[in-house]
Amino acid sequence: MSVDPIKIKNMLLTSAQTILNHIPELTKLDCDLGDGDHGTTMEKIAKTIHSQVNLWDEKTDVKESLESLNGVLEDVSGGSAAPLVGSYFCGMAEAADNTEDTDSFIKTILLGGYDEFYDMSGAEVGGKTMMDAIYPAIQIIRSCDTISAQVLESAAAAAKAGSDATADMLAKFGRGRYIGVRALGHIDPGSVTFALFFEGLAKGYQI
Repeated sequence: MSVDPIKIKNMLLTSAQTILNHIPELTKLDCDLGDGDHGTTMEKIAKTIHSQVNLWDEKTDVKESLESLNGVLEDVSGGSAAPLVGSYFCGMAEAADNTEDTDSFIKTILLGGYDEFYDMSGAEVGGKTMMDAIYPAIQIIRSCDTISAQVLESAAAAAKAGSDATADMLAKFGRGRYIGVRALGHIDPGSVTFALFFEGLAKGYQI
């Protein structure tokens, strides 16, 4: 068995494009809670992912290419979002195992991304952060026997619900923690980014 690089390519390209389609929204959300740079940062990150992954073909070594992508992402500057998103891709690259079948590979890299993100960020559910979208999605992925379109759609829905729930949370990390109760009613932009990421993965899987 081997990994289908085109399947992974479609998933990552669709995720990047889904984020790019929502840059104005991400910017506005961050203006409510932070310094307004999240949209700009995510535009740079998503464009970097798109340009790198778009070069993949059916002969691409996916593990090596994820490692290369991670190296490029490490050079993207822009607030706290860049290293946080970068940590997820770092975890995916480290966990990648080309000997797996494609669906097992997808599960492995997504869980690896979560582990690295958790270790790097220290964020917990309920803190009004990216974790509020990532954790519920990963719980669904972790519990599945095998990756499928339905599993990824359920994970994306869970990420969206987790992100939406941040509107009712006080911020415990980032600039948002300095505005106290004024953060209520505002959705965390980082959580929206990862909700879009998982939405794109689900759509790209079905291409």
